[in-house]
Amino acid sequence: MTGLSHSTDQDTFAATGGPDAPTGQTARVIRTIAQGIADGVLIADERLPSIRVMADTHGVSRDTVQRAYDKLVAGGQIYARRGSGFYVSPPALMPAAPAIRTAPVDLAPFQLCHSTLPLDRSPGSGVLRHEPSALEELNRVLKSVASSGLRTTGYGDPAGYLPLREQIRIKLGLDGIDVPVDAIMTVPGCIAGLGVVIRAFVRPGGRVLVEDPCSFAHVAALLSQGAEILHVPRKADGPDLDVLRLLCERYRPVMFLMSSLIQNPTGNCVSLHTARQLIEIAKEFEMILVDDVGQGDLLPATGGRPVVPLLLLDHLDRVIHVGGSSRILSPEVGVGHIVAGDRYQDMLNRFRPLNGLGNLQIQERVLYRFLDEGLYRRRCERIRGQLAKGTIALRQHFAGMGITTTPSMGGLFLWADLGGGVDTLELARRLLARGFLSAPGKHFRPASTVASSEMRFNVTTTSEAALHALADGLSSLRE
Repeated sequence: MTGLSHSTDQDTFAATGGPDAPTGQTARVIRTIAQGIADGVLIADERLPSIRVMADTHGVSRDTVQRAYDKLVAGGQIYARRGSGFYVSPPALMPAAPAIRTAPVDLAPFQLCHSTLPLDRSPGSGVLRHEPSALEELNRVLKSVASSGLRTTGYGDPAGYLPLREQIRIKLGLDGIDVPVDAIMTVPGCIAGLGVVIRAFVRPGGRVLVEDPCSFAHVAALLSQGAEILHVPRKADGPDLDVLRLLCERYRPVMFLMSSLIQNPTGNCVSLHTARQLIEIAKEFEMILVDDVGQGDLLPATGGRPVVPLLLLDHLDRVIHVGGSSRILSPEVGVGHIVAGDRYQDMLNRFRPLNGLGNLQIQERVLYRFLDEGLYRRRCERIRGQLAKGTIALRQHFAGMGITTTPSMGGLFLWADLGGGVDTLELARRLLARGFLSAPGKHFRPASTVASSEMRFNVTTTSEAALHALADGLSSLRE
């Protein structure tokens, strides 16, 4: 372990200073460590002196050293390992310069998440509209959990509620995915889980691949981290492997953020052949494959189904699997989960507390009850049946309007091409003026410089009134 000398240079504390910066002896200890890191005397993942040794060395109390270490942990310069002590953070965790954005984050698509319009006037919504009986079931479980008594002190298990993680492990096992419970952590939702992964492994200016089209939430999360985004066309059986290899050879991206099951917005799945090739390419170029399977539970069960989540083939090597229950239960009480191997666990564990540590007690126990009592499985079956009927009816209606829909394997959405040179962004503006919220293709192809004739439709919220408004809007555009 490298020794640390005393330091009184005020400038060395600039990185940790500010209006709330500590003063006196605490500040002196912080300056000493910060200077050691800046000078390279302390290197990444090096263990710092124990609190007792540091206190004796500097002639201060142990409480003073504890406060200094806590401040440095909060600033990202050091990190703690339970039962082991404090260590110097690798460069990836050091406080970064102001975020570098390669493009502004387009906030317009987030109307689809936060609109106050009723669901029957929101054909572009991302929310699954539940039957009244499903809402009653959720309320019963919520009341039961809330009245059972919850621990109100402490943060609980750093990786999430252990009984729930065990249930998630069992659920994955039913799909043939055998993982230890320690490979699973819970987060406030699927999107929050993606945020944890992105912050853990993507630095400002880092190159990341996404699909084209893809969820606008993927792009927004990456841009907010300052990533440079490259686009891989999505085909009927998954990402275009030729383009993927070309981009990997040319740019060496750190990550590919994609969906193997029921991709948003297309609704299609990655074929078994493509999945195997994806994993081989990821290994060859040492790239992380982040698989957003947030809609995976909506996939109809089929005997010997020809599609699988990437995690089933990868065995906790290059794939980070991110799922969630928000669509099945409700956005307000849904819980996400991350499944990853040992090579990624350390970084993920450092960043998970930044996303709702301690505020998941009710949500985690609600989901646990649904899984443990078999309610979740039966709920999924009912929803899949509801979506199958709605999808058939909506496809037939669109066919009568001359609108082409992309073949899908299930899920909440239909991806449609309105054709005829229709600019769906302009159509969306006209529909919104009439009180209908829609999802134009531009929301899912933000890098495109040409007008899109595509539009995403929610099977459960595209009402008769919305279809009439759509027909009127198309007529006005074509006049």
